[in-house]
Amino acid sequence: MDQYNEAHLFIAAIRILRHQKNSPPGVEDVCALLNISDEAGHALRRKLETLGIIETVADPFTVKMAVANHLAVENLPRQEEAKDALARELERFQAEKKSGERKLASLQEEFSRKQQAKLAGIEAMFKKEMERRKQG
Repeated sequence: MDQYNEAHLFIAAIRILRHQKNSPPGVEDVCALLNISDEAGHALRRKLETLGIIETVADPFTVKMAVANHLAVENLPRQEEAKDALARELERFQAEKKSGERKLASLQEEFSRKQQAKLAGIEAMFKKEMERRKQG
């Protein structure tokens, strides 16, 4: 999952748990709801807190979270950009392949013309030789 969708999911879980419990949820509660490990949840919490997307309040037993600036999520990279890059790379590869195929076809055409010219030259030479032998 990309950072953008991961952040949206984490924020949605915070909002849902806040609505259900009428108090800011802890990291462990959000991790349980999302079915992710506590370590992954804490890492994501730190990243989102650093970006100013969520704010945390630590008490002696847990870390409570609240949404601070949900609009900052829009600045996170999306996976679709990677898909677009992959699509561009695929298009470039296909264009190169078509270019190579056209070049190969032109080389084969040129070889065929040279071959025909050579055979025509040999045929003309044989005709001359045959006419010379008939006359001689």
